[in-house]
Amino acid sequence: MKYLFLLSSLMLCLLHASAQQKNVRGSVQDTTGAPIPGATVIVKGTNIGTAAGADGRFEISVPGNSAVLIVSSIGFQEREYQVGDKTNLNIRLSQGGKDLDGVVVMGYSKVERRHVASSVAEMDMKQAKSRPIAKLEEAFSGTIPGVTMMQGSNLPGSRPGAISIRGISTLQNADPLVIVDGMEMSLSDIDPNQVKSITILKDAASASMYGSRGANGVIVIETERGTTGKFKVDLNTWYAVSKPIDLPKFVNGADYMRLNNEARIMQGQTPSFSADSIAKMESGELKSINWLDEVIQRNATSSNTALNVSGGGGVGTFNLMLGYMNEGGQNNIEGTQKFSARFNTNINIADKFVLLADFYAHRLQVDRLYANDDGHGLYALAWRMNPSQQVYYPNTGLGINEHYQLHNNINPVASINRGGTKNYMHDWSTINLRPKYNITKNLNIEGNVSYVIKKSAEKWQRPTFKFYDGNGKPVTTWANTVGATQNVSESQLTTRALINYTANLRGRKDKIYLTAGAESMSWIFSNFNEISKASFFGKLNYSFDSRYILEVTARGDGSSKFAPGNRWGFFPSAALAWNVTNEKFMKSLVNSGAVDNLRFRVSYGQIGNEDVAPYLWEEIVNTYGWTMRMPNPNFSWEKQKQWNVGMELTTLNKRLTFVGEIYSKHSFDLIYDKFSVPPLTGSHTLESAVNIGEVENKGFELSLKWNDKIGENFTYSVGGMLFDNKNKVLKAGYRSNDTLIFKDNADKVWYRGVAIDNYYGYQSDGFFRDADDVNKTPGKLPNALPGDIKYIDQNGDGVINNLDRVNLGDPFPHMNYAINVDLSYKRWDFSVIGQGVGKRLGYLSGLEGYPVHVDGGTNALGAPRQYYADNRWTPENPNSRFPRVWNGASTNTNLSDVWLGDASFFRIKMLQLGYTFPKIGGSIRNVRVYVNAQDAITFTKWEGLEPERNGGGGRYPRMAVYSIGLKATMF
Repeated sequence: MKYLFLLSSLMLCLLHASAQQKNVRGSVQDTTGAPIPGATVIVKGTNIGTAAGADGRFEISVPGNSAVLIVSSIGFQEREYQVGDKTNLNIRLSQGGKDLDGVVVMGYSKVERRHVASSVAEMDMKQAKSRPIAKLEEAFSGTIPGVTMMQGSNLPGSRPGAISIRGISTLQNADPLVIVDGMEMSLSDIDPNQVKSITILKDAASASMYGSRGANGVIVIETERGTTGKFKVDLNTWYAVSKPIDLPKFVNGADYMRLNNEARIMQGQTPSFSADSIAKMESGELKSINWLDEVIQRNATSSNTALNVSGGGGVGTFNLMLGYMNEGGQNNIEGTQKFSARFNTNINIADKFVLLADFYAHRLQVDRLYANDDGHGLYALAWRMNPSQQVYYPNTGLGINEHYQLHNNINPVASINRGGTKNYMHDWSTINLRPKYNITKNLNIEGNVSYVIKKSAEKWQRPTFKFYDGNGKPVTTWANTVGATQNVSESQLTTRALINYTANLRGRKDKIYLTAGAESMSWIFSNFNEISKASFFGKLNYSFDSRYILEVTARGDGSSKFAPGNRWGFFPSAALAWNVTNEKFMKSLVNSGAVDNLRFRVSYGQIGNEDVAPYLWEEIVNTYGWTMRMPNPNFSWEKQKQWNVGMELTTLNKRLTFVGEIYSKHSFDLIYDKFSVPPLTGSHTLESAVNIGEVENKGFELSLKWNDKIGENFTYSVGGMLFDNKNKVLKAGYRSNDTLIFKDNADKVWYRGVAIDNYYGYQSDGFFRDADDVNKTPGKLPNALPGDIKYIDQNGDGVINNLDRVNLGDPFPHMNYAINVDLSYKRWDFSVIGQGVGKRLGYLSGLEGYPVHVDGGTNALGAPRQYYADNRWTPENPNSRFPRVWNGASTNTNLSDVWLGDASFFRIKMLQLGYTFPKIGGSIRNVRVYVNAQDAITFTKWEGLEPERNGGGGRYPRMAVYSIGLKATMF
């Protein structure tokens, strides 16, 4: 009986709801009257929606005359339309997706752009999704002011580079927080083809909704969802070939022999190579080996295929997104495969009640060499060889297959063919449930329960292989090894409750957005680590007369990572904006089209950072009873205060847009988890985690964009940006004059005025001219020789030591700029993205700079680059760029300004040409074919190999990527 009553009540509710419904038909067109196929039409405050057909027409059932339709399409300005008593609507959309009437996705809510007072940027997803992106991080290069992504490698299965928003202000993880459909995730785990929008929260007023996690900026991502209407399938596929652009040119075999002899003679040692050996190498009797050519056995290729199947009806909508990506390495063994599946559903339980149920899973399989398990090791080994060393022994008739020569027990070619393999498996699965109940069209409550589980494992094998010398006698054996291990798994549970109120007030003159809620997060690891967080938050946006906007946020966070009594932090912020355009005195300028939008913004707030390992505040005692980590009951949050001032201007009939920002970030109570403590307990490694120091980041951001059309068929846009950030330590310790020497890096020293990362080393005064110059110089390092670097004795005490080291600069990119050009003529489109850094100080370390591999042992492996050999010191070339050649111990390996250089650059990040076929047959439409080149052209004076990273001792190359792609919609 009870169930019959419930069923009857439900039927009455449904009948009542249906009595309120009415059908509305209409069409969606652009300003010229041309239909906009696929335009989305949604009833505001509900999940009822549809999509326009190929002729731009639609039909939808709405809950009465008070319904408001939200109509949108990619490349057009979103529009709200009051239904009223009409049953047939003709809706026109203007071009240019980023307008003041658009909606911005912020902390757990959406706000109209014109009602945002904080610093928020949106990525142009139409451009981002039109190009072949293997990893989502790549989309951030040269596209968002204030956001840098320095790409140092194209290694399959790894991040291309770290993203920084407005500089670095922490000693811990500086990555921005990434929120995907309300869940915390990693950019590397997201298929770019599944993304609908990306919003970057840059200042405290926008990021403080995330409180303890917002100090490094926040990236908010929404994935694609289905729409009510016709079933459709979207296909996106591309194939790419990659070619190295940063391979070193080492000296040939004969020159290597001469340079090695030159170094040994200067050092008073016996030459290693006879004149006869050099002559044989020069004549070709002995082969000069280019070891990089030997280990790079093929061009790396990659491919990506994404298939989205979407549709929906009265019950709800769905979007099934499947993806497969393959990245090949430079040999037949190495590479990655990634499989991903995302199923997003909107289930309409009633007109006012909708459940968003999303499921996501991906598997990343990484194949490496056993001797190259990090992906870079093979290339480091190849760099440590020299061209006089042979891959194989000559054919001596011994009948030994693969008769490899080992050099210091190294042969990179043998590592590929006989060194075994290592395979990694990374699995990620998520469930994300978000019920939403619209109490009224202005008020709703939302919930969110999400669960994430990550697992990874690895296995390896290497069959037995014997090595023989030139006489066929056994030298060594690479023994058989087989193994597997299960890594630490992680599960994350998030629960969240929200209440949202949005309403027009005072006869639609004002508008209010109010969000409040609570959140709980927990992480459980298979190694018994646990982390718990709890939060309470609220946000208010109020627009008064569409002229003055107030934005206020408050959040309280508690984290188990900190000591009892210090686990809670409070993070408030506020922002104000003045829409000058809506003032009466601007009316004539607005009506004439001279000024379309003029706004000024100011914000201030405090946010925090707790992205550290758990249990740092607790004591650690080793098995001998010695205290290794001192407890710190005062261990607490990193904190950051920020202010931001911004200006937005749109003019000349919405053709020219300018945005300017200046900001300051003051970070204090920084967390340093390796602070050395006097060894009172007998341990020489005693340390503690402390809150110490203060850091300041100041900068500006400027962006300018022009959109226009010539005639009816040619449209174009040209954009540019310029931004910079300056980083400075305000306090290194507990007092302003303290100096902090980092335990894990002796070349990293903090004191007031230097950057958070800095080059702390010696200034040079040329090179020692001869033995007399060495003897007459009182301040020098032991065993200095002619041609070695002459270091400046800063304090004049006649001794060169750590007291003579000074700040030489910082490695951060400064005066970052970018240029974006998009052209469209009929069905053709052409795009260019150029990215540059106007000032950066690079470090020529490792074999990119030194003539030998400095390993702290023999210091005798490897060979000089040809650039070094051509610019080295000799008695005949005393005013050279580099010191003399050497092997073994040398005074030249200290960090000094000799090894620093101009790493500014300008790079054509992307060149792309495409053509679109409107329709093929009866079921296939919007077929776009394109060719693309990424990172193909670079202009730089950098003496190293890759200006986006410092030098090193060998790594997987940086690549130029050439691709061809296809996008199409079916049905």
